[in-house]
Amino acid sequence: MNDTEKKNKEDIQWHQAFVVAIQGLLIDYSDVLEYRLEHPLNEKPLRIDFLVVKKRPDAVIKKQIAEIFRLENIVEYKSPTDYLSVNEFHKALARTHLYKALSPNLDIDDMTLSFVCSARPRELFRRLSDMPGRAVEERHPGIFEIKGAMLPIQIIDIRKLSKEENIWLQNLSRNMPEENAQWVGRLEKKYGKRIDLGVYMYAVLAANQDKFNKENHPMWNARTRKIFEELGWTEQWRKNAFKKGKLEGIEKGKLEGIKKGKLEGIEKGKLEGIEEGKLEAARAMLAEGDSLEKIARVVGISRRRLKAKLSAK
Repeated sequence: MNDTEKKNKEDIQWHQAFVVAIQGLLIDYSDVLEYRLEHPLNEKPLRIDFLVVKKRPDAVIKKQIAEIFRLENIVEYKSPTDYLSVNEFHKALARTHLYKALSPNLDIDDMTLSFVCSARPRELFRRLSDMPGRAVEERHPGIFEIKGAMLPIQIIDIRKLSKEENIWLQNLSRNMPEENAQWVGRLEKKYGKRIDLGVYMYAVLAANQDKFNKENHPMWNARTRKIFEELGWTEQWRKNAFKKGKLEGIEKGKLEGIKKGKLEGIEKGKLEGIEEGKLEAARAMLAEGDSLEKIARVVGISRRRLKAKLSAK
């Protein structure tokens, strides 16, 4: 990995990209949901990651990750470089209860807590399963609900989510499935006017350069062109294309040369066969006593050349 690639990977704004992914996944419910990134709990620098608020309490969100959603939904996101530890779980739970304590008009029954991560927190699951009255249940692929808690809690493992509904989140990975690249390529046309896709596109592209760093990828538009240039891909594509063109030219030349050689060989063989047939006829006529002038007229070879050929034989 060169310095530019290393810097790009370090600069990926995973949390902001996650917010865009949630907005995209729940885009059909944008009229009833409100999003607050790093919502402050008080005047001190104590914040919760992400808050999704239902503007209509009776609204039903028919999406797997939002089935547990109530009025106020706290979301804690762990990037692909981070891990949900037991301590981090309890810290988030403490911030959730603090948020309730600082919101006297908010009932705990109107709250949920979601963790979104890129690896299954096995130690946390083990601890929760060992606690009396608690259980971890996989409600959907990659979506685990914590049973027996004071409020609905779920832990979402991005790697295990179903592609059909959760592709927005599934792509927030350094190992995005190859086939998802085409979907990403259509984002700008489909959602560009409804969501600010910039930070999401940058994160997905930068983390999965092997899926997109191809000069023929169908993603060439104003936004992606700028991202590609920032990532240094455009110049690399030119170099790759030039190198590819040279190699293809050489290979094409070889094939054409072989083809031409074969045709020329066939043609030459035909001509040589015809001439040999004429010489055989000339020898037979010569044996019968015909003159060289007559034989030359009959076989269609000049007298001088015929004489030379018959002498050589």
